[in-house]
Amino acid sequence: MSNPNGNSSNSDADALKALSEKLEATKKSHETPEFQNDRSGMGAGLKYASEFSAAVIVGAFLGYFADKFAGTQPWGMIIGLLLGFSTGVMNIVRAAKEGMDGSGTDLPPELDED
Repeated sequence: MSNPNGNSSNSDADALKALSEKLEATKKSHETPEFQNDRSGMGAGLKYASEFSAAVIVGAFLGYFADKFAGTQPWGMIIGLLLGFSTGVMNIVRAAKEGMDGSGTDLPPELDED
């Protein structure tokens, strides 16, 4: 069967189908992949809290033992607490920087810009 232009309706349908398939393929290639965020907010918070607490406790123990051996109480404990606090803050900043790209999700290595 021919339409007024002389083209068969069958070839128009085939061309439309081919164009539709190309459009779907292009849409699929431009979609952003979905990533699973396997770390919950509470898990991240507990990680940061434990990193900070461990650093402060280790600093306090080292300061205490330095005071005990050197007999310089309370200066070793004060210095140990300050060093532990600063180390804990550095650990939290490092851990937060590793896990965030602005979206709150971890990126796979091929998409990570760092």
